[in-house]
Amino acid sequence: MLLVVEVVALAYYCPIKLVGDVAEVIGGDDSGSVAGDRDESHPGLSSLSEQASVEQGKQMSTPTIGSVLLASMDVKRLRSWYENAFGVAQNRDGFLEFGGVSVLIDPRDDVADRAAEPERLILNFHVDDARAMAAHLDDLGVTWVAPLAYRTDAWFGTLLDPDGNVIQIIELTPAYWAARGGLLAGSPVATRLPAQDLERARRWYAEKLGLEPVEERDGGLRYQCGGVSFALFQSSGAPSGAHTQMGWEVPDIDAAVGELRARGVVFEDYDVPGLKTVDSIADISGNYPSKGTGERGAWFHDSEGNLIGLGQPVGAME
Repeated sequence: MLLVVEVVALAYYCPIKLVGDVAEVIGGDDSGSVAGDRDESHPGLSSLSEQASVEQGKQMSTPTIGSVLLASMDVKRLRSWYENAFGVAQNRDGFLEFGGVSVLIDPRDDVADRAAEPERLILNFHVDDARAMAAHLDDLGVTWVAPLAYRTDAWFGTLLDPDGNVIQIIELTPAYWAARGGLLAGSPVATRLPAQDLERARRWYAEKLGLEPVEERDGGLRYQCGGVSFALFQSSGAPSGAHTQMGWEVPDIDAAVGELRARGVVFEDYDVPGLKTVDSIADISGNYPSKGTGERGAWFHDSEGNLIGLGQPVGAME
């Protein structure tokens, strides 16, 4: 089941106000964002996301929300509830990963047993079948403050976790997306890279990049980095290797290049009009406004001939 968590200060699609055990619908906001991508005629870097520009007298890179901390006096109980409710397991760092946002349930002795203002922070869980999810939650004996209902092209249901935190489950229907440019506008983008020898590729990604698949199937390996997935798939075809097929945006490209070189990754060097590398890193003019004024880039081929890029935005603050 597709499950993505969204963090809101008010319920984003269907704001509620809790009055005792009753939830009042108080309006909504249909605004949203669409993931972007980019391509260039010469090797360039693909942005993993594109966000609105923030202009406050200086240009700043738009931050992302990577995780949310839920404080609790009974971590084991609360974590177990989320695992059972949404079929997720904590990663090696203790985070519960929901799409691009992770939730960390952390022990604190300065909070109450129950959330004092449960509507102040609401976790919106986007699901592909809200009715099935609601039935599953009913089996767990949850407390609903607004039972699942269909409102304006989407399903919404509001409930409480064991600590009294407010949660919403949301199913955005095809009708919802049709009014906003189509279903693709609200669907995640995932990269697929061909591999003529999948086991060779698995070894290369583990040894050279330090990556292991999070799951696999016959003829395919799925990886997850920074909340975004990509997959290697068995293919008889070979990539051209002449253009960037996937890219990582890193905070320090010099450190990233050094780390990968130490693992045995061989970087490409270019000296063509508009693109010249120095020690395998190129300075590239221009960038999306939300990212900065330029970027630095580096490229390498994987074991299967796919051209992979690294990029670091520059000029984010001037």
